[in-house]
Amino acid sequence: MLKKSRCDGSPIRDLPAFTLLMPYVMPDKTGSMIYYEQDLDVTDTLKHIKAVNRGFIKAGKILTLFEVVICAAVRTIAMRPRANRFISGNRFYQRNQIVFNFVAKRELSDEGEEVNVKIPFEPSETLGSVAEKVGRYVRQAVSEDGMANDAVVETLVKLPHFALNLVAKGLLWLDRHNLMPADLIESDPCFCSIFLTNVGSFGLETPFHHLYERGNCPIFIAMGKVRTVRELEADGSVKERQRLLLRYSFDDRIADGTYMGKTLGLIQGFVEDARLLDEPPELSPELLAELRLKPAEPGPGGPAGDQETRSSSPSSARSPSSQARLR
Repeated sequence: MLKKSRCDGSPIRDLPAFTLLMPYVMPDKTGSMIYYEQDLDVTDTLKHIKAVNRGFIKAGKILTLFEVVICAAVRTIAMRPRANRFISGNRFYQRNQIVFNFVAKRELSDEGEEVNVKIPFEPSETLGSVAEKVGRYVRQAVSEDGMANDAVVETLVKLPHFALNLVAKGLLWLDRHNLMPADLIESDPCFCSIFLTNVGSFGLETPFHHLYERGNCPIFIAMGKVRTVRELEADGSVKERQRLLLRYSFDDRIADGTYMGKTLGLIQGFVEDARLLDEPPELSPELLAELRLKPAEPGPGGPAGDQETRSSSPSSARSPSSQARLR
């Protein structure tokens, strides 16, 4: 490694010896991946979304279950900082942003183009602020500005195969030695805290998804369609419940099993009781110091939009007419 410092994280030095050895024993994500699933009861959550949307829809806005999952994951990382670690060049780093990525389609068809939507979040996010921010970034991604990023990719794939192979290997070398330009890390979807997919928007069941060897994303969350099931209650009655299957793929090296088990349990708890996400969390100075987050930067819409996102009260979500299909 030619350089220890990185633009997207700070080195972690006070780790147990066995933990420091892990990247040498398991040098890639494929050999370090753990799969995990949760079957969530979202009956009350869907009712809460409906109640929240009574206020949102009057202003032409909407909150979805996908945003509840996103908000639950943001809140969990804010409370469990080790889940926001990554490995580069066999060294551990604490990421300096809570940043998620997912894919949206510009139109709902087999031929519809896919675009990556990469969003930085604050520890203080609520359901309202997450819905507003997701809508804002999705609109930007499917706009002409988003198409400008696609033009760069289209130019690259026109290179001869040997040249494209050299470029790909060169970028991997730069990343391993912490020499990757900040602009490339910021735009690359594989450099994030969590990568999500919502195949439930297409009526599909939840898959187990792989992690990407490229980049430093250590967690993948897959979300499928909501299922209606009949369950036997304690009093002998049968009631219909709505259930959602979440499946995780995560890098076993970033934190031990006990820590990650409790972390994923928090996500489940927040999704099943979304009312807990209506207000911002109370985070201690010690927890904020452990997160090591850099100051927020203006996103699409400018500083005023980001100021709205940091509001503690549920704000705006995206307009139903401007929704892209998220996956």
